Amino acid sequence: MPRLTPLLILLLALTATADPLRVFIRGGEKTHGPGAHEHERFLNDWKVLLAARGMKADGAKAWPSAAQLAETDVLVMYAQDGANATDGQKRDLAAFTGRGGGIVVIHTAIVGKDHEWWKSVVGGAWVHGKTRWREGPMALDYVDPDDRRHPISKGAASFAMDDEIYYELDMSPRVRVLATSDTGDGTPPVQGQMWTYEKDDYRAFVCIPGHLYPTFQRPNVRAILLRGIAWAGKRVNVDEFCTPEELKALGEPDLGVPRRPEP
Repeated sequence: MPRLTPLLILLLALTATADPLRVFIRGGEKTHGPGAHEHERFLNDWKVLLAARGMKADGAKAWPSAAQLAETDVLVMYAQDGANATDGQKRDLAAFTGRGGGIVVIHTAIVGKDHEWWKSVVGGAWVHGKTRWREGPMALDYVDPDDRRHPISKGAASFAMDDEIYYELDMSPRVRVLATSDTGDGTPPVQGQMWTYEKDDYRAFVCIPGHLYPTFQRPNVRAILLRGIAWAGKRVNVDEFCTPEELKALGEPDLGVPRRPEP
C-alpha cells in the first residue's frame, strides 16, 4: 500500500471533517427547442447529482430568498436572463457575498438588464445590443501552461463540442480567464468562455458553454463545474466532488462533437 504524504493526510482529514457544502441552484423555465436551455431539467438533475456527491442541495426556478441564501454556501445560476434582479434581491445577494458566499454562473445566467451591476458581482456580463453569440461546433481552449493553471482547469485538455459561445461581453480587467474559443467570424478570442473573479471575501466562477444539455453530460465538463462549485465554496480540495472517470476525462484532448438534438 502506498504511503500517504503529510499533505494528502491533511486533505483527507479536512474533507472528512468538513460540513457538507450547501448549494442552491437558481434554475428557470425552458426557453428553447429540444435539448437547449434545459434550465428546469438542470435544476432537477443537478440537485440529485450534488446530493449524491455529498453536498446539501436545494433550488428553485427563481431567485433564492434571504432566508434561503442564509443557508447557502454556493449559489449556482442557470436560467434565462438569470441576472435580472430586483433591488431587494440585489441587497440579499450583497449580504450573501459579504459573508463569503460563492457564485457559479452558467450560460444564460450571465444575461440581465443591469449589466454594470452584474459585471461588478461576477466579473463580466452580457450587454444588450453589443454582445454576440455563435452556435455550433466549437473548440474550448484552456489558457496558461499547466504548471500555472488555476485549480479549476489544472490538468484539463482543450476539446471540441457542439454548444454556443458569447463574445464581446463587458469584462472586468480583474477576471482570470481560464478558457477561450474561436468566434468563427475573424474576431480574436480575446474574451474568455470560462473565468474566475475574486472580490472582497467571495469567489465567482463563470462558464459560458451550457446551451445544449449534452454539454452537462460530458464527464470533463461535469468535472470543471464540480471543481468550480468546490472552489467557489472555498473547499481545500477542488476534486472533492469529482469521480475518477470525470477527472480522467479532463485530460482527454478530444471527446468528439455530439450531434445536435433533432427538432
